[in-house]
Amino acid sequence: MRKRPLLFIIGVVLVAAVSSAPTTLEPAAPPARRVLFIGNSYTYFNNLPGILLALAEAAGRRLEVRMVAPGGWRLKDHWEKGEALKTLRDGRWDYVILQDQSTLGVNLYVDGKTRVDGDAEFRPSALKWGQEIARSGAMPVFYLTWSRKASPEDQDRLTSAYMTAARESRARVAPVGLAWKRVREQHPEIELFQPDGSHPTPAGSYLAACVIYSALFDQSPAGLPGRIGGNPVNLDTGKVEEDKTAVLVDLQPGEIRTLQSTAWAVWRELKEQGGYLSITAPDPPALAPLPEGVRLAAVELEGTWKGELLFHPSGPIQMTLQVRRAGDGWTGRLALDYRPQDIGDESADLERLDVAERTITFAFPRSPATADLRIDFRAVATGPDELSGTAEASRSLEGGSLRLLGTWHARRQ
Repeated sequence: MRKRPLLFIIGVVLVAAVSSAPTTLEPAAPPARRVLFIGNSYTYFNNLPGILLALAEAAGRRLEVRMVAPGGWRLKDHWEKGEALKTLRDGRWDYVILQDQSTLGVNLYVDGKTRVDGDAEFRPSALKWGQEIARSGAMPVFYLTWSRKASPEDQDRLTSAYMTAARESRARVAPVGLAWKRVREQHPEIELFQPDGSHPTPAGSYLAACVIYSALFDQSPAGLPGRIGGNPVNLDTGKVEEDKTAVLVDLQPGEIRTLQSTAWAVWRELKEQGGYLSITAPDPPALAPLPEGVRLAAVELEGTWKGELLFHPSGPIQMTLQVRRAGDGWTGRLALDYRPQDIGDESADLERLDVAERTITFAFPRSPATADLRIDFRAVATGPDELSGTAEASRSLEGGSLRLLGTWHARRQ
C-alpha cells in the first residue's frame, strides 16, 4: 500500500479541523415593519405617525411610517381621488391605519353643535378599503376616533360604526376613542382637546399613539418616553416638514403614566372581547318634538316677534319675525342677525307662510350663511306672547351632506 506524504496528511487534518469549528455570525436584524396612515387632520396634528415611530424605536422596534392625510378628507375621498390607493399598491405594507372624517362624512349640526349622524357615508368606503388592504397582504387597522368635546354622547355612534366595519372587514381596531372617553371621565385635568373642541393636543395625539402601539404590537407602552422630538407638520398644508425638527410631545411623568396605562387597559379589554364590541348605535340626533301649543285663533299673531335661533355653528342668531295679514292669508319677513360673528346679516320675505289651527310654518329662502340653503321653520304658540319652534335645512354637497337642525324662541314686541 502506497504511503501518503506527511505534508498531505497534515493538510487534510487542518482542513477538517477548520471546517468543523463553530462559526459565530451576527444575527440578521428583523425587517422594519411598514405602517401607512390614511386619514386627515386627526392623523397629521402633532405628527401622530412620528410619535408612533419614536415610541417603537424607544422599545427597540424597527418601524417605517408614511402618511397620506389631507385635511378634512373622508375615506370616500381617499378612495376616489388622491394618492392613497397608489401608495398602498406600490408599497409592501404590514399595517394600514384608516381614519375617517370626525363626523363620518355627514356635516350635521343640532342647535349649532357638531354631531355624528350615522355610518351611511362611512361604511361603504370603509369596507372597500378593508378589502383592498387585505388583498395587498397588509392588515387594515381602523383608528376609532373620539367624539367632539361638546358632544360626548356621540362616542357610541362612532364606536358602533368603526366596530361594524372592522368586523365585516376582518380588520383590527385601535380603540383610540374609547381611551379618550376614559381619560375624559377619570382624568379631566389632562386636556386632550385643542380650543376648537375637536383636534388633539399633544397629549391627545400621544394617547392615540399609545393605543395604536398597543394594537399593533400587543405590548404595553409603559416605560416609553413622554418627551418626543421629530419633524413637525405644517398645519396649513398638512405636510411633514422634513427639514425641521421640533418637540412633538413633552408631558409630565404623571400624565405619561396615565395615558400609557389607559391605552393598554382599553386595548386589553377589547382583545378579551375578541377584538370587537357589540354595540348598537343610538338613534340619530334629533330635535325634541314641539309641545301641542295653544289654538292660534286665540293669539294675535300680527306684529313683530323677537328672539334667538340656535342653528348655525357660529353661535346663537338673533331673529326678528314680522307677521302681517294679507287678505285671507298671511305674509311676513324674517331678519337674521349673526352678531358678533363675522357673517353678514340677512333679511328676506318669507315663503309659504301658513297658519293652521295650532302650528305656523314658513320658509326663509336661500340663506348664504348656510350654504345657500332654504331654512324651513315650524312653530307653536306656548302662550299669548311667546312662540317656540324648530328650523331645518339640508343639502347634498360634494364633500358630504350638510344638515342643520335648530330650535328658536321669540316673544311679542
